[in-house]
Amino acid sequence: MSAHRSTDTALATRFRTERVCAVNHEFFFDTREGQLMGPYASREEALQGVQDYIRQCQARQSR
Repeated sequence: MSAHRSTDTALATRFRTERVCAVNHEFFFDTREGQLMGPYASREEALQGVQDYIRQCQARQSR
């Protein structure tokens, strides 16, 4: 998968991976920056957390 963010200096090939993982019955998601976000009580809550995180990042970029 090819992707280019406005902050990237060169084109790069990025591969999709599963962003949500479970550790000891708690759910987390990974960011592109390498942060592990969570814990969340369910996979669905973690997926909602991904969407919230993306919206926050987009809002920061538009300032």
